[in-house]
Amino acid sequence: MIYANLMFLTCVSLAVGQNLVLIGGNLRNNNLPVWNMMVELAGGPGVARIGVISASNSNTTEGDRVINNFVRLYGANAIEIAVNESLANNILVANLVQKQTGIFIVEDSEDKAANFWDRFTSLVRPNDTPVRPPNDVVCYESASYKRQNLIDTLRPSGMDSLVLTAIRKVLNNGGMVAGNAAVMSKSAVILGGDSVAALLTGTLFISSPRVPFSFRKAGGLALIDTDYVFDSQLSEKGREVRLIRTLLDSNVSRGLGIDENTAVIVSNPLLQPVGKVLTEMGATSGAFYVDVSNVPVGAGAAASYDNVDFSFFTIDDSFDFTAGKAIYPTWKKEIFGQEQFNKAVPSDDILSLALPAQWRQTAVGLINSNEMSVTSYSAPSIVPLIPGVQVVFDRTRAVGLRARLPGNSNASLVSFQGMSASIKVLRILD
Repeated sequence: MIYANLMFLTCVSLAVGQNLVLIGGNLRNNNLPVWNMMVELAGGPGVARIGVISASNSNTTEGDRVINNFVRLYGANAIEIAVNESLANNILVANLVQKQTGIFIVEDSEDKAANFWDRFTSLVRPNDTPVRPPNDVVCYESASYKRQNLIDTLRPSGMDSLVLTAIRKVLNNGGMVAGNAAVMSKSAVILGGDSVAALLTGTLFISSPRVPFSFRKAGGLALIDTDYVFDSQLSEKGREVRLIRTLLDSNVSRGLGIDENTAVIVSNPLLQPVGKVLTEMGATSGAFYVDVSNVPVGAGAAASYDNVDFSFFTIDDSFDFTAGKAIYPTWKKEIFGQEQFNKAVPSDDILSLALPAQWRQTAVGLINSNEMSVTSYSAPSIVPLIPGVQVVFDRTRAVGLRARLPGNSNASLVSFQGMSASIKVLRILD
C-alpha cells in the first residue's frame, strides 16, 4: 500500500542522473510535454542524439515515425538502429548505441514465425490479428509475438545482450531511455488478454473469454531495479483486473498501469527509482498503482479478490517505487470535506473494452462524493459465454486531492491513494 508523504513538493528534479521514460502506449505525435521532455533529458534540441532501436533487420514503420517526430518536430538528431538476433551481440552495434544520449525502444518489428509449440499453446502468440496502427501515434499495440521477440532479442534467456548492456550504459551516463512501459520491468510481462479473460483463466468458471490471457513470467528488459509489473493503455482498455491477476500469478506485490498518451518519468531507475506523471495539457489521464499484498492466498483460482489496494496519480504526482510513498504538488488540495457530489455513480460495465476508463471514472467519482463505497458490475453474456462480475470500491481509508484543470473551470483533476477494491465473479444470469 502507498502511504502519504506529508511533505508536498512542487517538482522533482529529473534532469540529473539516469532517466527512464515509461510510456503508456499510443503516444500522440503532438504531445508536446512528453516529446519535449524526452529531448531535454537526452541533452536538448540540437544536442540530443537518439537511437531508435527495433528488433528487426531493417527500419520499421514505428521507428520511422519516431525518428520523424524527433527530427522534424522536436529538434533532436535521431537514427534507427535495427537489432536482430545476430546483431544483438555485435560490438560495433553496441558501440553505436552507447554513443547516443538517448534511446527509444520500439516494439514494431518484422514478422518472425513462431514455432509449433508456441502456436499450440498460444502462450507466445495469442490472438495475433494484424491491426493497422493509427497514423498519428507511436508505441501503438503490436502483435504479442513482437513483444516477445523484442525481449528475446535484447535479453535472451534473461541475460543482457551487448546492445542491452550498452543501453544501460546510456542510462548510467545520465542519458534517456524511453519505450512502452510494459516491456521495461524485470518482473512479468503481459502478452495478451483482457480483464475478463485474466479473471477467469484457470478457474472453475465455464466461459469463453474474448481474448486469451497470457504473460511472460521470465520478465522484460529489466531497465528499472524494482519488482513491479507494468501495463499500458490501462484505463482506455479496462486492464485493471488483468494487471491484478498477473501480479497474483507471478508472486509480485505491486504493479503500475499507465494510461495511453501518458508517461511516467523515472529518475534513477537502476538505483532508487522515483516516478513522476507527465501528460499533455488538460488531460485527466495518469497512472494506476495497485498493491495485492493483502489479497488472500488462492484468490486467483477462486476468481474472488478482496483487499486490493489501489491509487491513481495524475500530472506532477510523484512516487518512490522502493519506499512506496507518494508526493503531491502544492497546487492540488485535499478533497475531504469539499466533496462535489452527494452520491457516487456506479458503472454497469466496469471492465468494458468499449467504454473507456470506467474503473477510473467510477473511482474518481467515489472519492469526490459523500458516499464511502460504490458497487459496479460487468455485464454477463450467453454468446460468448461470460459470467457477470461485481466490483466494490471502498474509500474508507483513501485520501483524495483535486485541482481545477487549466482553462476549464468546470472540470477537475483528481488523484487519490489508498482505495480498496473487492472483485468477484457472479453466475451467468446473476
